[in-house]
Amino acid sequence: MTRGNSVRKYQENKMKDGRGQGTGKDYIPFIQASDNKTPGDGYLTRSLGWKAERIHHTLSKVEYKYLMLLNWMDVVMDIREQYPLQIERTIEIAEQLHIPHAHIDNVPVYQTTDFIITIRTSTGLRDIVRTVKVVTDLTSRTLELFEIERRYFEEQGIEWGIILESRIPSIIVRNIDWIFDGRSLESRIGLDIELVEYIKSSFIQLLIEDAAATPIQKLCLSADIKYGLDSGSCMFILKHLLANKVIHTDMQKLIRNAYPLYISKEAVK
Repeated sequence: MTRGNSVRKYQENKMKDGRGQGTGKDYIPFIQASDNKTPGDGYLTRSLGWKAERIHHTLSKVEYKYLMLLNWMDVVMDIREQYPLQIERTIEIAEQLHIPHAHIDNVPVYQTTDFIITIRTSTGLRDIVRTVKVVTDLTSRTLELFEIERRYFEEQGIEWGIILESRIPSIIVRNIDWIFDGRSLESRIGLDIELVEYIKSSFIQLLIEDAAATPIQKLCLSADIKYGLDSGSCMFILKHLLANKVIHTDMQKLIRNAYPLYISKEAVK
């Protein structure tokens, strides 16, 4: 059996196992970070998402950055990464375009798209498709495969587009990454919703009054002492409040522990 036949059989078995199917927390990515010989730049991640509350699998650094941004966006309702296209149809499209289908040893293999995103619009929910790339990866062959992908989704009335890494706001992504684990209190031992609600008003007032002048780390350590909490608790609570958009700051300014953090009084939820 050639390598191409082996890969194709492996992919078909993954489809039979439910990969690339479902929505929300039930969706199973077609390619996972734990799979052998995954593509990309070696930057493989498994991240608990905010939208579907399941583990997301990204295969490159640019995919991870875009996933962070999608988690932050209020209009995004669901994210399905590493989504497989029906191979019978992509083969037909490739033949119509007179270009080679994705293949290994001349054996056609499944194409995947990076993200199918369900967004909320004024008229209801709709899906869009985005593939993310570094501009240097846009070879003529890659663009051929993208044209197959674009036409595949166009037939279904689904908008398709390319997101270049240069268009992803790096500072905003770094800030999202900084607060990301604070979304859920379950990831922090010793904190629960009752405790956060008990100190929330006082802590927010402290942030509004002092955060613009006092480094985050110093302010949060002082708050830990004030409320009798373990060191690091108020830093986590700050991340929790930001991640859940209870309080707001300018996300286009890099958040650093050693810097003050401006919290707008008018922006408190």
